Amino acid sequence: MKRLPGIVIAGLASIAAGAIHGGAIGLHAEHPQLARIFIVVTLAQLAWGLSALLRPQQWLLPVGVLINGAAVGGWIATRIVGISWIDGLEVRESPQLADSLCAGLGIVAATVALAALLVGERELPQVRLALPSFAILLLTLPAMWNGAAHVHNHAATFDAAGNVINEAQPHDHGTATTPVEQIVSETPTTPASTFAAWPRPYDPDLPLDISNVANVSAEQESRAKALIKSTQRELPTWADYQTALAGGWQSIGDGSTGFEHFIKRELIQDDKFLDPTAPEALVYKVEGAKRTLVSVMFIAKTGVTVDDPSLTDYAGGLIQWHSHDNLCWRNNAQGVPVISGLTDGAGNCPAGSVRAGGNNAMVHVWITPHLCGPFAALEGAGAGRSNVSDSERVDLCGAAHQHSTSAPTTVVTTDPTITTFAPATTVAPAPTTTAAPSFNDTGASRISLGGFPGVTADQQARAEDLLYRTREKLKKFALTQTALDNGFTSIQDAGTGVEHYINWSYINDDHELDPNYPESLVYQVGAGGKRTLVSAMYMVGDEYELATVPDVGGALTQWHIHNNLCFDQDPYVTGSTRVVGVTSENGPCSFGIKLNPNPMLHVWLVPQKCGPFAALEGVGAGQVIAGESRLCDEAHGHG
Repeated sequence: MKRLPGIVIAGLASIAAGAIHGGAIGLHAEHPQLARIFIVVTLAQLAWGLSALLRPQQWLLPVGVLINGAAVGGWIATRIVGISWIDGLEVRESPQLADSLCAGLGIVAATVALAALLVGERELPQVRLALPSFAILLLTLPAMWNGAAHVHNHAATFDAAGNVINEAQPHDHGTATTPVEQIVSETPTTPASTFAAWPRPYDPDLPLDISNVANVSAEQESRAKALIKSTQRELPTWADYQTALAGGWQSIGDGSTGFEHFIKRELIQDDKFLDPTAPEALVYKVEGAKRTLVSVMFIAKTGVTVDDPSLTDYAGGLIQWHSHDNLCWRNNAQGVPVISGLTDGAGNCPAGSVRAGGNNAMVHVWITPHLCGPFAALEGAGAGRSNVSDSERVDLCGAAHQHSTSAPTTVVTTDPTITTFAPATTVAPAPTTTAAPSFNDTGASRISLGGFPGVTADQQARAEDLLYRTREKLKKFALTQTALDNGFTSIQDAGTGVEHYINWSYINDDHELDPNYPESLVYQVGAGGKRTLVSAMYMVGDEYELATVPDVGGALTQWHIHNNLCFDQDPYVTGSTRVVGVTSENGPCSFGIKLNPNPMLHVWLVPQKCGPFAALEGVGAGQVIAGESRLCDEAHGHG
C-alpha cells in the first residue's frame, strides 16, 4: 500500500513538542504576548501531529515543515541574540534541558516531513506505532518534568559577552505573593514604601536589577532591559575612538572634564530612536591620551523636550532625560563645533562663542559599572538640567543617596564609572555636590562648596567639578621627572618655598582648565630638596584679561595676574625661562623681559587655610582686579 514515509514519526514528534510547549505556557504568564505565542505554537504542533497520524495526506507535509521549522527557528534566535520585539524574549538565554529537547523534537518533525515531501508516496508496510511512541514518550516526560520545575528568569546572570550564565533563579519583581501587575503597573496601588530604591548601583557583569521601581510598568521595565542589553552588545563596535572618527563622529572638545563626547549630528534628526547601532553620541573616559568607551548618549530629535511623552513613557521612572542649556560653542581650527565654556550668570557666552543645543533631550546608557545605575548622568556641570529638581532626579548620585534608605552595595572607589561592588553594608555614601556644606576641606576629591555668599548653584557646581577633576587627574604629575617628560620646565623660583613648572605650549592651546593639560604645576619644596605636587595653576590664553576670564565659580574663585615679574628669555622661542627679578606693579625690568600677564588660578590638591582656590601669599599672590579684596575662603579652608 502506498504511504508517505516517516509521516507518522513526524506527527508523533510534533505532538510531543507541542505538549512541552503547552507545559511552558503557565511559566510565561507574566509576559502575556509570549504566553499567547506559546498557546498558538502548542495548538499548531498538536493539530498537525494528530492530522498526520489520523489522516496523512501530502498537503500536510509543507505545513508541518513550516510549523515546526518556525518553532525551531524561534528557539535558535532566542539562544543567539534574543527577539527584541517579543516581550520576554529580548535577551539571549542559554539552552536548558526542556527547551533543547523540545527543539530537537521540532527538528525531527520538520526534517522527516520535508524528506517525505521530497520522496513522495511509496509502497510501504503498515507502520507499528508502539516503539516510536515509547521512544518519543521517554524524551517528552523528562522535558516536561524539568520545565515544570524551572522558574523562567528574565533577569538572569549575564557574563561579559551578554550570555545568560545562571537562569535558574526566580523572576523576582517583589514578594512571591504579590502580583506583578500590582508592583509595576503604570498607576500602582501598592504603597510607595514597598518599592525598591532607584537608582541603584549597576555592573554589566552582575545580574541586571531594574525591578520593583515605582511608576514603572512591566512593559516599560522590559523595554529598558532590552535597551541596556542591546547597548552592551552593540556599542563596543566603537571601542576604539579612531573607529568613531572614521565613521563620522566628531569630538566636542570636552575631554578636560574627564569624559569626551563624540557626536554624529546627522543621526540626531534621523528616524531611529534609542538605537545603539546608530548612537548620536559616544562617551569616552579620558585618561591622558587613553580613551575608554564607557557610555552612549542618545539624543532625541530637535524640538522634542525632556518631558515629551514619547520619551518619558518609554521606561517610566527608570530613565531621566536631561538637556544642556548653558553650553557655549565655537568652531575650532578645523571648522568643527566644540564646547568653549559655560554661560555666565546672565546666560551669556564669551565673545566668539554662541549658546546652542540647549533644548536637545538626551540620556546616557552605560556599558561600564556606575554607582547610579545604567542611565546615570554625568556629575557636576555635565549633569545638565531636567524638568524636575536635582533632588528628584533619578540619574544623579546625590539623588540615589537621598532616595535610598539603605545602600545595596558598598562603593569601593570614588569614581562612579569604575565602581567595584562589595557585599551590602550600611556604610554612608561619599559626599556629593548635593550634600550639606562642609566647613573643612578634608583633601577629598569630592567636597561640597555650598554656603558661600553670592554663589549660584551653577557656579558652585562648576567650582566643585573643577576641583574634583583636578584632584583626580593631576596626581599623574606627582614626580617632577614626569613633568619634565611632558614638556614642563621650572621657572627656578624654588627659593620662595614653592616651585612652578610651566608648559608654555599649553597656554594658548585649545585646552582650558584641563587637568590633563595644566599650564603650570606647583611643587612644595621640602627638606633635602624634596618636591611634592600641591597645586595646579591654570593659565588662560593671551586673549583674556582679568575682566574677561571664564566664570568658574563666581565668588569662590579669584583669578590673578603677575605684571611685575622679569624673565631671562622668551619661553615661546626657547621653550623655557626663569624668573630673574621683580618690579613694582607695571614697572619696567632693569634686567630681563616681561611676559604677557596671562590670568591664572590655583586649584589645590591639599587643604589650604583660604580654601581650595587660594592664591599664594606675598609676591606669589600676584595682582587682582583693582578694588577687589583678596579672596580668603575660610568657610572651605583648613586650619
